[in-house]
Amino acid sequence: MAEAEQPTVAVQETTKRERTPAQLEALQRARAKAAEVRAKNTELRRKERELVNAQLEEKRRLREETIQREHAERFNAKEEENTAPAAAADDEQEEEVVYQKKPKRKRRVVVVQDSSSEEEIEVKLPKPKKDAPQSAEEDLYRRTYDRMFEVH
Repeated sequence: MAEAEQPTVAVQETTKRERTPAQLEALQRARAKAAEVRAKNTELRRKERELVNAQLEEKRRLREETIQREHAERFNAKEEENTAPAAAADDEQEEEVVYQKKPKRKRRVVVVQDSSSEEEIEVKLPKPKKDAPQSAEEDLYRRTYDRMFEVH
């Protein structure tokens, strides 16, 4: 049964047709014209690529010149400023003031333990920050929390 299920493929042999001399001549002209068109397109692409590369090179050159000029202007001006005050510094002594920020203080929890017989522990909590006004829900939560963990 397996052999009967497989379809049979008919193999046809193709024969090469002979073309007439007029057809061969037309084919030859078409091939020559196609070759000319391809050569022309290739030449156009090459010229376009050269043109784009030349434009990019010009832009690069202008950008480089602009950067060099601006760099020279800016840093030559700084050098002139640095040399001019050096001459004036001989006449006048200027104090240079350097400001430093204070390091931020970290909040800390201080636990004090007395050596009394009751073993009482005192905890000092940092003061809460006063932020923007609290909503009613946050206010209710804060009041409830304060009542639950009230320090006596």
